[in-house]
Order: sequence, then C-alpha cells, then structure tokens
Amino acid sequence: MLEALGLIEVNGYLGAICAADAALKAANVKLLKSEKIKGGITTIELVGDVAAITAAVDAGKVVAETLGCLRASHVIARMDNAVQSLLLEEHPLPEATKDLPIETTKAQLTSQVEELKVEIKDEIVAETNLTKSPEETKKNKNSKVKKSSKKDKK
Repeated sequence: MLEALGLIEVNGYLGAICAADAALKAANVKLLKSEKIKGGITTIELVGDVAAITAAVDAGKVVAETLGCLRASHVIARMDNAVQSLLLEEHPLPEATKDLPIETTKAQLTSQVEELKVEIKDEIVAETNLTKSPEETKKNKNSKVKKSSKKDKK
C-alpha cells in the first residue's frame, strides 16, 4: 500500500524535468507518472512514504521556483484506497527498485526522461505551429532564402 502522493505542477518542459530530477534525488520515492495538461502545464506525480514524499516535493518545489515555473505543489499523506486505485488503474506502480542494480534504475529513469522530452517537444511544436499565422510562416521562409542567397553571392 502506498502511504503518500506528492504532486508538483509546473509550466514547461524544463521545469518538469528539473523538478522530477530533484525530487527523485532528494528522497527514496518513485515517479508514478508525469501528466501533461494543455498549455505546457505538467504535473509530476510521486509515491512513497510520507516523510520521503514531503522531502522530495520540497526539493522539486525549490528547483521549480528557482526556474520560475512552479504553479503548485501538494502532498497527500495516507492516500485513501479509492484515490490509490484511481491512480494505479491506468499506470501500474513500477516494481520496487531497491533490489535492482543501480545501472538498471538509471536506465529506467533515463528512458522515462527521454519519453517526457519527446512528448513535451511534440506538444510545444504543435502549439507553436498552431499559433503562427500563414503570413509569419511565409516571412520566415523568405528571410531564410534571402540569407542563403547573400551567402551565395560572397
């Protein structure tokens, strides 16, 4: 049974990765998932015992505040069984990593970080393309052509 849930909500990719990294390094907690919300908002969800989650959320919060991207943070101690089943329904809790070699744990964390990078990058690119008007896109293409033609003349 899980004892606590820690949540750190940030704006942007950089804040999500840095907050998760700081939280995981600060205490013996597990990254349950990171949930992307529209507008570049990401919520990092951590599970573990109450003291470890509190320390991890505080560490992630400090890093996110330093970067200026913290939206909110919260610790739910002694999570109710209904909330726990709701969270674990979609994403089963990763196996305990205490017995695994450090290299395996690092590989798991690295793969999770890489997945986050790809997801957030895709979302940012999609949002950027939606906010650009066709005229802006045309201007950018024309300016690139002009720059390359100036280089060709030299």
